[in-house]
Amino acid sequence: MEGKLTVYFDPPYWVGIFEKTENGLYQTAKHVFGAEPSEPELLKFVLEKYPSVAFSRPVPAENVLTEKVNYKRRMREIRAEMRNPCRSTRAQEALQKEYEINARERKLISKEERQLENDHKYRLRQVRRAEKHRGH
Repeated sequence: MEGKLTVYFDPPYWVGIFEKTENGLYQTAKHVFGAEPSEPELLKFVLEKYPSVAFSRPVPAENVLTEKVNYKRRMREIRAEMRNPCRSTRAQEALQKEYEINARERKLISKEERQLENDHKYRLRQVRRAEKHRGH
């Protein structure tokens, strides 16, 4: 399993984007920290609450060849990444897809509930109408 945590400031909160690749599947999750988390707080969060983080549905991961990279080159890449804080496009796309899927599901559920409520009201109206026309 390969994982990555990116923390950025999205006014007015600090947000963390978790990314993990496992068995060729890519998943992301978003967590709002609130105030700026320190490194010990991030470590504590990852150790204690990482299992409870709700990840998106798995998406096939892009095949990325992981070559052995020189330590100094890797550190240079990390520093460059830190200077240019931007969210991972792949993570954004995965979170957006998850959001759209959840929105569609909510829409279907609310439509069904609305339909059931309308049917119930219709049946009540029919019963009231029948009671009025019983005659004496």
